[in-house]
Amino acid sequence: MLSIAICEDNVSVQSQLENYIHELYSSCPAEVFSSGEELLSSLERKGSGFSIYLMDISLPGISGIETAASIRARDPYALILYITDYREYVYHVFETLPYRFILKPVDKSVFQKALSDAMNYCTDRKKMFLFHIDRAQYQIPLQEIVYFESHLRRITLHTPKESYTFYGRLQDLISKLNPMLFVRTHASYIVNMEYIRAVCEAEIELQTGERIPISRKYRTSVRAGHLEYMKWRTMQ
Repeated sequence: MLSIAICEDNVSVQSQLENYIHELYSSCPAEVFSSGEELLSSLERKGSGFSIYLMDISLPGISGIETAASIRARDPYALILYITDYREYVYHVFETLPYRFILKPVDKSVFQKALSDAMNYCTDRKKMFLFHIDRAQYQIPLQEIVYFESHLRRITLHTPKESYTFYGRLQDLISKLNPMLFVRTHASYIVNMEYIRAVCEAEIELQTGERIPISRKYRTSVRAGHLEYMKWRTMQ
């Protein structure tokens, strides 16, 4: 089950966010924390995290950005939505890979749309990609796939830790993947946009440090697809 952490020191905003959440998802567990220290201490005790974090940037003690960095170090797949009074913070938090920004005062429809998108995103990226190697069937969560690479009639699926090679064609594969998450960059590559650090003229730099070529044929669609992905991920 998906779960939500609210890290916000203003009591009235805490109540507002809780009410907005329960209107949409009455059975979704949501815990409230008044500081980053309180949230991190809870994570340490529990040994497990939340699916979604609603993080105020301006907190007493350690900031929301520092708290998010600690969460990100524990859980690379955590979804963090920043809630802030200040637009200028938007440009200082990308190292923590935020999902979206919500400006105060929090508008109900904007918040509920962002939360709904986040819930759907969590569900989508936890879906499994199924494939066969010889007689064995494998399943890998979409969120763990960094990129696909093809050579002749073989496809290699790369995760941050392991790679798997199976028979197939990228042309058949791309039609089965969510276009909001995956983009084709080359005749031989499909990339998970969550792992993109930078899109350059002729290549993509991944968070893993690897570089994936962009062929001339796909340059326009890669830039357009990544721009839409970034808008979807980070804007109200």
